[in-house]
Amino acid sequence: MRVLTLNRGRSRINLSIEPILEKRGVEFRHVALDEVERPSGGKTAQKVQSYFSRAAIRHVSQAIEEFRPDLVHVMAGRSTALLAVQAMRPRPDIPIVLYHGAIGGLNVFSPIEWATYFNTRIAKIAVPSHALVNNWLGRPLLGRLIGADRLSVLPHPVEVPELLGDAERSKLRAAFGLKPHDIVIGSVCSIRPVKNLEFLARVVRDLGAPYKLLIIGGGDAGEIEALEQIGGDSIDVAGFRPGAAKLMPIFDIYATPTRPAGESFGLAPAEAMAAGVPVLTMNFGGTAEIVEHGVSGFSLAADPADWAAAIAQLQDPDVRHRMGEAARERIEQRFSPSVIADVCEDLYRLVASQSSKHA
Repeated sequence: MRVLTLNRGRSRINLSIEPILEKRGVEFRHVALDEVERPSGGKTAQKVQSYFSRAAIRHVSQAIEEFRPDLVHVMAGRSTALLAVQAMRPRPDIPIVLYHGAIGGLNVFSPIEWATYFNTRIAKIAVPSHALVNNWLGRPLLGRLIGADRLSVLPHPVEVPELLGDAERSKLRAAFGLKPHDIVIGSVCSIRPVKNLEFLARVVRDLGAPYKLLIIGGGDAGEIEALEQIGGDSIDVAGFRPGAAKLMPIFDIYATPTRPAGESFGLAPAEAMAAGVPVLTMNFGGTAEIVEHGVSGFSLAADPADWAAAIAQLQDPDVRHRMGEAARERIEQRFSPSVIADVCEDLYRLVASQSSKHA
């Protein structure tokens, strides 16, 4: 099977599963449209060009003729999907799989959505969680336009790293100024209102010592200032750090209190679980699918008392250790690259077989 992937830039969400699929006979060719587009003018002009770039359309058409794929997997949203649809008009026999990562964001009045998401030329829309499926299908008009049969759940693959030894973990924590007795509640994210970190800052502040809140990530300056005012001495905003997945072991507890409709998947919480860290999440959105309540963490209502009670349970190091082990095991069994490679291969073969039946 040949799969042509379309993206912008070099990063690809399925990078860790491609070697696994290649060993099973799937051949990939990648087209990074950023390398062929030459946008000019202001922001608006560049935006328009990203949707209708003739150079990109020609490049995709040429790649299709040379590679002759069994399907095309679009990994970079609306503009790339629209370019793919335009480039593949002469080839209706080749199905398109479109990846969508955000839990919302579709507009039934947008002509771009009608040309892509609502266009049956897109054979399947791959989304990272059932929460996103439910969000879309729960909206009567949007659900009819998308169609349940065109949605497939393809979670993110999550690498399961080697666990750090006690000495390595202590050294890593010390680099952030953390004391051995601190119970560190952490979150890694882009700091913005939807992440609801002020809620978490209030909970941790009210609990007091030995709890510390450590936020790794940059973002809105006003939001950061508000967080620091709320948390006082109990909070540290450490700013953006590259390779943040490797920093997860510094946390004793990972917390993600995102506002409704929640995360579409929750990659950072999943990476924390892979590192053996129990997770606290709201009881909605994709992260609530990853966390087993009371086993690998807690899936909670938006009630500060519930969050405080869950954190109090995790004050016991034996409870944290037991839940951390369960969290790591869940990622390995449900979201590791080998598992997600199976899901992706099934999706590819289903789409290809359905296309051949209608050819």
